[in-house]
This record gives sequence, C-alpha cells and structure tokens, in this order.
Amino acid sequence: MSKAVCYFGSYDPDYARNRIIVKGLKANGVKVYQCQASGLIFSRYLKLLKYFIKYKDQYHAIIVGFPGHYDVPLAFILGKLFGKKTFYDIFTSTYETYVLDREVIKKDSFRSRFFYFIDWLGLKLADYVIIDTLAHGRFYDKLYGLNSKKQILIYVGSDIDYFYPRKLKEETDVLFYGSYQPLQGADVIIKTASLLPNVKFKMIGKGQTRANCEALAKKLRLANVEFINWLPLEKLAQEISKSKVALGIFGSSIKTSLVIPNKIYDYLAMGKLVITANTQASKELLKSGINAVLIPTGDFSVLAGEIDELLRNSALRQKIADNGYVLLRSELKPNLVIRDLISKIDER
Repeated sequence: MSKAVCYFGSYDPDYARNRIIVKGLKANGVKVYQCQASGLIFSRYLKLLKYFIKYKDQYHAIIVGFPGHYDVPLAFILGKLFGKKTFYDIFTSTYETYVLDREVIKKDSFRSRFFYFIDWLGLKLADYVIIDTLAHGRFYDKLYGLNSKKQILIYVGSDIDYFYPRKLKEETDVLFYGSYQPLQGADVIIKTASLLPNVKFKMIGKGQTRANCEALAKKLRLANVEFINWLPLEKLAQEISKSKVALGIFGSSIKTSLVIPNKIYDYLAMGKLVITANTQASKELLKSGINAVLIPTGDFSVLAGEIDELLRNSALRQKIADNGYVLLRSELKPNLVIRDLISKIDER
C-alpha cells in the first residue's frame, strides 16, 4: 500500500499553511484523505469519527491541521486505538496568540489559563508536533515543556502555483500585506512612510491594528500611503509583482521574534526584495545583504534609510532579490519543506 495520511480536524483547508503542507505531501506521492469538519465540538467529533472509521485502514498517520487545538484529544484516542501516529501542526498556540501577542485576554484570567491548558494538552498527547521555526520550537519547549525530540520543522514556504515572478510594470515603491496583528508592526511602516513623502506605500489587508494605522496616517497627513482590503490570491500576487520593495514584520511582541510569516516566503517566491526585522526566526533562513535585508525590530528610521537606498540602487536590489528567489526555489517549495515529516511518517 502506498503512503497515505488522514489530514484531520476543524482546520481551514484554504489556509496557506494547510494548503502548502497538503500540496507538499501529494508532490511526494502521499495520498491525503481530508477528514475535515466544522461546527460545535460534539457534532464535529461525530462527523470526524464517522469519516475516520470509514477509511481507517487506508492511512498510516493522522495529521491534525491548523487550527486544530481542540481536535488533538480525539486524534490521539483514534491513533492509539488503530495504531496510527499522530502529528499535530500547532503553528501558533492559542495562549501565545490571544494573551501574549494580541493581548485581548488578560494573563491572569480563567480563559488565559484554559487556553494554556489546551495548548499544553495537545502538545503532550501528540506523538510529534510540527513547528514552523526552530525559534518557535524553543519557545514551546520553554513555555510548555515540549521535548525537542518530538518536534518536526516545516517552514511555511510558499504556494508557487500562485506566487511566482511576473513581468508586470513596477508601479508601487513599497508594499506590505498582512492581517495587522501586533506582531507585524504595521504602525512602524506608517511612521517610515512619514520620513519618505515621495515614496509610494501600498498596505493590503485588514485586522486588529488597521484602524489605528489609518488614524496615524491621517494624523501625520500622509498622502503617500494607500490602504486596500484583502484581495484574492491571484490579484494579491499581481500587486506584489508591481512593487519594488516588499515589507515583512517589525512589531515588538514576543511572537515577532518567533515566526517567519507567509508574506516573507511569498515575496521571495516572486523574486522581490524583502526587508524584515532581524529576529531569532528570520536569521534561520535569511542573511542580511545577501538574500534579504534585516533591520532592528521597530526601528522606522533605519527602515526608511534602507528603503531609500534600495530604491536608488536597483542593481543591489535585484541582486539580493535574486538570491532570495534562489533560496525559495531550492529549499522552500511545498515538496521540499515537508521532507522531515515524510521521513517520520515512513518510520515504523
């Protein structure tokens, strides 16, 4: 029987993290049964159980997709009953997201403790835990006691079916896209724009801090910043292609130092010059001045200086962008980022 896995839980199949892992598995000859259900936990568990039992003899392992924090206990029980290894892609923990980064839940509250428990339980039960950076793995070890031997590294990578170089006229000087979470430091970009009045900035996306960013841009009377709502993937890729410089994350939260977000990989996949914060995570793949430009976290004056220099020096900009593209194509395509996962699925 050829290799097969059950991709399991209430995960979003269209979310980039899941889409890329599934594509990577299929590209390596792994058949993927998508056992996905939504709704309240009791009815969802019944749907997942019904699907799992129907195909239980077809797959070798269970992968709990993101988000699947509440689905790990069921996956664990089914794995033990039917002899399947359980892999849990935590990607980002609920406690980390809502308490430490977004700060929408107080640290000493019942919900905070509950989210911590759910995260800890999932990490404890799974046979293996999929992490997105080594820095994130160390963080989970320190916060939850996640043994490094249980960790499998899968960098986010990029969906190269959508994100690839296009020959379009560069109409935007600087582009950012994202969900405006605090870790992204979108306000730093607005402050940067205030120092470069002749540079055109395009900000794509919606989220927690967007209203504050728009208010700041209005307060600073910026005429060089354009805010755009989320776009379909194809149109988003076109907008990236039209830019000269692409911006990553610059926030000051703990999470900023732990992740390399989707946008970084997408920019690299499209052959664009990337500027992002110099963090534990970014340094795992990126080398400043070689395949990207890394700056001190939150330093908008340094960011403005780098943007100004790179817009003036097209040869340097292209050289760094080309090296970033080579990195993506040689190490970070969907079929490559899941190699460690494949090896663990193969183990008996």
